[in-house]
Formats: sequence, C-alpha cells, structure tokens
Amino acid sequence: MKTPFARFRWIGFSFLVFAFVLFFGINWIKSAELKKPSKKVLRASWKIIQESLTSNDSKIREDAVKALELISSESAVNSLISSLRDESDYVKIWAARGLARKGSSAGKETLLSILLSSSNNKEDAAGSLAALMRLRALARGRVRGEAAKVLGMINDPELIPVLKEAKRDSDGRVRDGAAVALAIMGDNSETIVFSSALTDQDKGIRLAAVEALESIKDPNSLDVLLHVVGDPEEEIRNMAVRALGGIKSEKATEPLTRRLTDQSGLVRESAAWALGEVANPIRIPHLKASLSDPNVFVKLAAAEALGKMGDDSGLPVCEEALNSNDIDARIRAARSIGYISEKNAQSLAIKTLNDGNEKVRLAAATSIFRQLKK
Repeated sequence: MKTPFARFRWIGFSFLVFAFVLFFGINWIKSAELKKPSKKVLRASWKIIQESLTSNDSKIREDAVKALELISSESAVNSLISSLRDESDYVKIWAARGLARKGSSAGKETLLSILLSSSNNKEDAAGSLAALMRLRALARGRVRGEAAKVLGMINDPELIPVLKEAKRDSDGRVRDGAAVALAIMGDNSETIVFSSALTDQDKGIRLAAVEALESIKDPNSLDVLLHVVGDPEEEIRNMAVRALGGIKSEKATEPLTRRLTDQSGLVRESAAWALGEVANPIRIPHLKASLSDPNVFVKLAAAEALGKMGDDSGLPVCEEALNSNDIDARIRAARSIGYISEKNAQSLAIKTLNDGNEKVRLAAATSIFRQLKK
C-alpha cells in the first residue's frame, strides 16, 4: 500500500514529465513554423525585384511589377507609379492594376491612353506588309482590351461613358474588355450576355465568353461554368476551370476534382490550382495523389494548392524541380514555395535567391514577400 508521500511523489513526477513534453513539444512546433525573414533577406529580395524592374526583358519587368502587389510599403507604391512610364504597355497595365488593388487610381490616365489608342493600319497595304499589319492590330486590340478590364477595377463612375463607347469599338477584344470592366463595376447584364454565349457552336465565341467570365468572377455564372468545364475543347475547359477557381465556390469542388484526371496536362494543372483557391480540405488526398502526376507543372500546382491549405507535403516536389535543368519548372517551383507556410520552404526560397537565372531569382524573391504576408 502506497503512503501519501509516495502518491505525492508519483503525482509530482507525472507533472514534471507532462511539463517536459509540453515544453519541448511546443518548441518543436514553433521551430517548424514560418518565421519572419531577416532584414538581410528582405533587403536582398527587394534588391532583386528592383533590378528586375529595369531588366531588358519586358516579361521580367511584368513579373516584377506583379511582385510589388505583395509589398505594403510606400517604396512599392512609388515603384508601381514609376512603372506607369515603362515602354511596355503590359508593364504599365499591371502597374496600374497593382495600384488599383492598393486602392489607388494613379494609373487611370495611363490606362485611358492605352485604351483610346489604335493601330495605324495602312488600308492599301498588301502581301507580307498586310499580314504584318494584321498581327500588329491583333496585338494592339489585346492590350487595349486588358487596359479596359483594369479600368473596371478602379471603379470610377466617370469611366462608364468611356467604357460604353469602347463597347462599340471595331476590335472584338476591346469590346469584350470594356464589357468585362462594366461587369466588374456592377453591371450584371454583361455577365448574362457572356454566360449565354457559352452555348454557342463557335469555339472562338465560347472561348472569348469564358475568358471574360474568368475575369469577372461573378458567382452568378457558377452554374453555367460547371457545365462548360466538360467542353470538348481543351482551351475552353481550362479557362472554365480557372474561372471556377476564381469564384471559389465549394459547389465546384467535385467537378474540379474530376478534372485532376483530365487528358490535358494544362487542364489538370489548372484544376489543382483551382482546388487550392476553393481550399476545401476534403480534397487534400486527391491533391496529394497529383504530386505523382507525370507532368511536373501539375505536381507543382498541387504542391501550391496543398500549401494554401496548410499542408507542406508538396515541398519535396518543389525542391526536386528547383534542382532540375528545366528553367520553366524552376520558375514555377520558386513561385509555389511562397504558398507553403513551413520553415524549410522559407529556407529553400532564401537559397533560391542565389539561382543563376534572373527569372528564378525574381520568383524566389516574390515568394519571400508572399510568405511574409502569412
């Protein structure tokens, strides 16, 4: 029979064991948690973004401007404003979008200038010159349409007459861009028009409509998009999947999960991304299965999606891609680790700041600032 003193010793011992386990358990968890990057790392990341803003490659400047959206500082805003003077219209458009997302309309005049510009086609051009002029007109129409969409994000009522006028433009891409802008500003009739066009027999019309709905992100278009996600055309399926990801409705979870086994790698990649946007934990096992997909970009999209839901099991896939010779895979992997809230993901991002490729370094710097926002 135990004496009261013996029982006391046993209780005391049990308490010490419990305290020991609790203390070291908590510290073990904390050691694995994502910590704020050091000032040295943040300075190095900022320097990479600033250098990328002056790159000779306009695509790199575009990505650098997009990275600035993640940074909450006066310096980031000033850099976006400076980028409104870039020689590339797309850099200007993404800079204006970044400012709009930060609540600034500083890019409005720049966007209007792009929207109201037009290609100077020579009516008497023939042969190869005529073909070149058509290509330029196509590119010009596309960029003007994108400018119109971003004007919608500024949500200034004074822009409505301009956008309505743009809906009568001779270029279909400009008309669609203006309609998207009006829908973003609250005109529900535009969403109805685009939704109706999804049943058209013409592939081009269906594609333009689903691209518009992807930009609008109106939950009212959910049901029609759920139907189009099974379209026979790869491009349309892919854009419908991305549109569903943008709406982020759990109603889309099952249809998106089925697309993880689509015959198209592009659609499977978008499906994994979209499931990460919906963020329904019940699909984690399906996304983990996609980590073994034969397509590296599907695997990386699944790793990113899992990261958004607090699961770091895709980190080895990212690390493997970063050690490959495939530049595009390394860029995507460097971006994906920004969504993984785990100490080793941050360490990997810091290591990748020294990659030999400028685009990979920029993606890693972007991930550092994305992790900082978590």
